[in-house]
Parts: sequence; C-alpha cells; structure tokens
Amino acid sequence: MDYKEIERIFYRDGYHMAARYLEDELTESNIKEAIARLYQVTDELLGSFLSRTSAEGRPASCKKGCSWCCHQLVFGVTHEFLFIRQFIEQLGEETLQEDFVEKARAKAGMTTGKPLKEQLLVRSPCPFLREGSCAIYEARPMACRIYLSASVETCMKQHAHPGDERRFADLYEFPLRAGRMLNEGFVAYLKQSGLQTEEYPVEQGYLSILDAQLTMTAWLMQRDDFA
Repeated sequence: MDYKEIERIFYRDGYHMAARYLEDELTESNIKEAIARLYQVTDELLGSFLSRTSAEGRPASCKKGCSWCCHQLVFGVTHEFLFIRQFIEQLGEETLQEDFVEKARAKAGMTTGKPLKEQLLVRSPCPFLREGSCAIYEARPMACRIYLSASVETCMKQHAHPGDERRFADLYEFPLRAGRMLNEGFVAYLKQSGLQTEEYPVEQGYLSILDAQLTMTAWLMQRDDFA
C-alpha cells in the first residue's frame, strides 16, 4: 500500500470519527468528546508504531524533558485552540494562565505579520513550555503529537541552523502523514457542519480566541445557517 492510499484511509477515518460524535447533535459536550477521541486514537496509533520501531532497533529519541521541537513554529486549528483554552481554565491556576498569555504575546510579537518563510526561522519557546516539559501535554495539538524524531542530534542541528535545507530533524514519516490526514478529515467534517476553522501558529491562535472571547459555545453559535 502506498502513502497516497494510506492518506486517503486516515482522512476518511478522521472524517467519520467526527461524524460519529457530531452528526446527531452538534453540542459543546459532543465536540469535546470527539476531539478527545481523535487524540486518543492518534496516541494509540503512535504508541503501536513506536513499539514497532523500537523492536526494529530504531527507537524514537523523544522523551520528557527534550524540547528542541518546542521552540519552532507549530500550527494548530481553531478547535484545538478552544480545547486548549478549556483545558487551561480547568486547571484553575490563574497565575499559570497569565504566564501562558504573557509568553504567547511575546512569541506572537516575533511571528505575527511576517511572511511564513521568516516565521519558520523563529526559535523561541512555546508559551506552554515549562521547565522543559509541556504544561498542556494532554491537550497538545495534533502537530505536537505526530512530530517524532529518531535522532535528537538532528533536532539540535535543525534548532541551531533554522532555514538550512541540509539540516532536518530525522522524523518518522508515517506519524506525520497519518496524523495530518486524521486531522484534515476531522476538520473537513467541522467545515461541512458550518463551523469556521482557521489555522494559525499556536501562540497566535491561542491569543486570537482569548482576544475575541471565543468559547466553544460561542463558536458553535457562529456556525453557518445552511449547515
């Protein structure tokens, strides 16, 4: 089976996963459950994949405390930012929330309004990175889940030399393709249902929903009438 066929399968799976939870009623509870299930399926898939690569003698270098990839540009989609917002609010730590916002505004100041090529060169910690670990790990977006490297040395080199086409992190291709297509299929159903979705760098997307005071409920109320 070639990668094109694999991509079609995972796109379909993401679409049908959203439909399974949302076709009867598009509610905040169902949206949250659908997103959580999407992430659970992705994590289980990647867990099986990493077990296999380890058994084959090519284990992943990713582990808690390794955060080279957490300093580059990472994209998310509207539903992911709303899911993150709810996760953070449920933590109930106001000081922590303020710290996230402050760091998000600092990084957004380095990226917002610049051409994508320039944004990709920025190396600055993710606003959710604390002491080398992700503070929203359970709610992290799809892009973070599927970014898996077989060599931390290549991640370090890419971090130190952004834009150098000779230095790329040694990433596993299957997780990148599978996770991306699962998410794209999921988003396709959301759009079909009339929900407005946008893709932004994480710090910009998170700030955009805060500044607009956009909650999951408000997002659902904004859906197109034709859906």
